[in-house]
Amino acid sequence: MKIHLLFFLTILLSFNTVKAQDQSILINPGSFGIGMRTVSSVFLGDNAAGFGAGGQMKILFSHRVNSEWFLDFMNSSAGLNGYRKDTHVGWSVQFAVNKNGFQTRKPIPFVEAGQCFDWTTVGYLPNLTSEISVAVAPYENQPQFSAATQAGAGVAWFPISRLELNAQVQYMIHLGKDVHLEFDKQNFAYQVNETKGTSFDGHLLGTISISWYLHQPAKKKA
Repeated sequence: MKIHLLFFLTILLSFNTVKAQDQSILINPGSFGIGMRTVSSVFLGDNAAGFGAGGQMKILFSHRVNSEWFLDFMNSSAGLNGYRKDTHVGWSVQFAVNKNGFQTRKPIPFVEAGQCFDWTTVGYLPNLTSEISVAVAPYENQPQFSAATQAGAGVAWFPISRLELNAQVQYMIHLGKDVHLEFDKQNFAYQVNETKGTSFDGHLLGTISISWYLHQPAKKKA
């Protein structure tokens, strides 16, 4: 909630200060930035949805290619008594669709793809289950490691020099051992199921972020 508030306050501040900025100053290739983000996620396998927060670094490779290196923590609810905790660490490459790339004040649409690693804990609260009972069933699995690949699209905007506001949606496919909850007909979780082998478990991830570029190399003269 605090991150959402800070995001909108930053937008308001941008409109108040943009007139005082040199409109010709844009981030150049090689620029480095840091920022924070708020994330929302829907896990298709566990019917879980939740929110989280994290941070990212940005490195602009060229006028149309930016990169994002991120770390996220998320908590999700599943069914009436289940939950899921995820930690993401990874990267994405963002390619600007417009001709001017990231060298413009206008909204910048982009497509992206990348890879990340995940640590996942899935569990449920036994005292809230229905009449179904399982003799031996752990209420929570040990943190499960998996790799993931993702692709998506978004929009970036530079209201003032060095400040980037970014919104994006990605679909992430987890490549690794499948860990999920089993639900009864009343949507109560009653068992943690860890399937051997490899499973393609995916989810949608939405992100809103703010980044400030600290290093801005001088633009090379023609």
